[in-house]
Amino acid sequence: MFMIKPSNTESTGVDATYLPVLRLWILRALLRCNGVEEFIGERRFDDQQVARLLGYTDAQLARYNERWALKSLQARLDALERASPPIPTDTVLAGNLAKLSARLGLNDVERDILHFTALQRVQSEFCDALDQVGELTRASTCRLLAQCLGHPVAAIQAALDDRGKLSRSALLSVDPTRIFRFCNKVDMLTGLAEDLMLEHDDLLSLFGTSIVPARVPRLTLAHFPHLAEDITLLQGYLTAAGRLQQPGVNVLVHGRPGTGKTEFVRALVHAVGARLLEIPTEEPSGKPRAGRARFESFRFAQSLLAGADRTVLLFDEVEDVFNDGPKARDDEGNTSGVKGWVNQLLEHNRVPTFWVTNHLRAIDPAYRRRFDYVLHLDMPPSSVRRRVIDEHTTGLALTARWRESAASHLDMAPAVVERAAKVSTLVCNVLPDLEPAQVLSRLMNNTLDALGATRLPSGDGDASINYRLDLLNADCDLQRLQDGLGRVGEGRLCLYGPPGTGKTAFGRHLAQALDRPLLVKRASDILSPYVGMAERNIAQMFREAQADGAVLLLDEADSLLRERQGAQRSWEVTQVNEMLTQMEGFRGIFIASTNLMDSLDAAAMRRFDARIRLGYLGPEQAWEMFVWTAQVLKLSHTGDVRQELDRLVNLTPGDFASVERHCRLDPVASAADLVARLRQACESKREPVRKSIGFMA
Repeated sequence: MFMIKPSNTESTGVDATYLPVLRLWILRALLRCNGVEEFIGERRFDDQQVARLLGYTDAQLARYNERWALKSLQARLDALERASPPIPTDTVLAGNLAKLSARLGLNDVERDILHFTALQRVQSEFCDALDQVGELTRASTCRLLAQCLGHPVAAIQAALDDRGKLSRSALLSVDPTRIFRFCNKVDMLTGLAEDLMLEHDDLLSLFGTSIVPARVPRLTLAHFPHLAEDITLLQGYLTAAGRLQQPGVNVLVHGRPGTGKTEFVRALVHAVGARLLEIPTEEPSGKPRAGRARFESFRFAQSLLAGADRTVLLFDEVEDVFNDGPKARDDEGNTSGVKGWVNQLLEHNRVPTFWVTNHLRAIDPAYRRRFDYVLHLDMPPSSVRRRVIDEHTTGLALTARWRESAASHLDMAPAVVERAAKVSTLVCNVLPDLEPAQVLSRLMNNTLDALGATRLPSGDGDASINYRLDLLNADCDLQRLQDGLGRVGEGRLCLYGPPGTGKTAFGRHLAQALDRPLLVKRASDILSPYVGMAERNIAQMFREAQADGAVLLLDEADSLLRERQGAQRSWEVTQVNEMLTQMEGFRGIFIASTNLMDSLDAAAMRRFDARIRLGYLGPEQAWEMFVWTAQVLKLSHTGDVRQELDRLVNLTPGDFASVERHCRLDPVASAADLVARLRQACESKREPVRKSIGFMA
């Protein structure tokens, strides 16, 4: 260990090996740099601990007077100058500095400055002694170091120059303008002094505060099929850049939290056979690291690892770094010089770097333009979300319908699934009577609430209601339409009609019948209070469906395809234009459902291959659904209720599903009660029913 108690002093907390040279440095600072004026007090030394570090005993300090103090200090300095004690070379600190100097190509002056500053950082009395010199400018700091270390001032100035190795590598810097005492004037890489005092197996472990090996990836690139094109390009770029030792290789990966950005980088670098190192976000104590400290670690890593074979850096959570990094502003409050400095760093870094952020807007556009490759990693498509759910819930009894419903949720990030599944598995193992789907749904909804996202739909849907195409009152043959879509593989449909007539259910049925994933979007998922975001969401919706080979079902489509002639704001027009453009280029099955057909834009109508109206149930359809529902509810019935049912001319499949759910909570006693419930559902509708002229049979 570095800190031991010397035998000839009280506990000063310094390795006895360093005592001679420390005393020489302190006395040179006090007597040759005007520190003695503050140190020699009227009745005692200004700092008794510093005096003890210099070798004064309590008995000597008790006989203190000013004349004796000055003579004594000068005599001790003269004796040490004659002895000329060298800086130790056989300590842990010296050994680590030798390795570091060899790796970075530091000269003797630069190494001695690091030695001096590291000791000052860990030895409080040495720091206090240097503070006796008072406040320093950059020039007087160089003179102080020159006097203490015995090097020419010019050599010290060259070593501390902003273009020198110490500054460029972030090992050490001197505040260029403000006046401070030495301990605040000279800044060392965060954590470096403490790391240098400990023995390490290799050079990389020596700098564990600044650089750490990345964790082994838990995922492979097979978990990111939606990024196949980007993966191919990035693999090629990393391979070529490594072979050519190309400088300035920077990739920015951005997207919402929990989408797997960091895991993607780890998997990608592992796949190309390179070593991935990370800039840690925490101190060894677990406290978060400040952005400036992390940026300094990055600069140091670039110097330390320059020329290293097949090595890549990962810099996560960089949004705080670009706000707080080198400095948000320079010493005079300006940002232009800082931006230029960072831009230069991004253009000339020697080690390829992945920069990861959750908040792209927090990074100034001047920086964004400097990245070679910008990858937006948003929520994965529903097929990938389903795979994530299946992998993390293998031990939980969940229905396929629940899994599909959860996978279709637009904000179901992989991290949300992973954490909820971990807790659910533990809880359900301890409490086996709990329903896994309910536990998972609760945990997921709690997280979704915290993220400001919509909750999972409740229940498993209307699985108890029989789904048959012939029970939809469509103005075309739905079975023939389904067969045609299966044969051709693409088409644009508009389903319209009153609420509850089965428009959305038909989309779900079609996806299942064609063995395709289903991507359901609602207008509320697309619209945004921010200008331009709705258009982005529209484009993303079609891209996701295309990548997934999914049936795209857009509910409430009238909100996005409204007649443009009646638009009052420019963004309403641009949203419709974006929808029309995306519809035109989409090579898949797109279904738009609406209750307000008359409000759709004329150009949108022309882009649909088929417009299908789903109306209220006919008498025979209503009767078949009634018989089925009565069987589900275990109700006997006679022909008497048929006449009552036939009077309900605005029944929909949705009414039967709603009433069936109601009856689970509040059971009915007879078929007549079931008809009464259906009558209430019909009477509650706002839309008037247009009856045909004539007589009912």
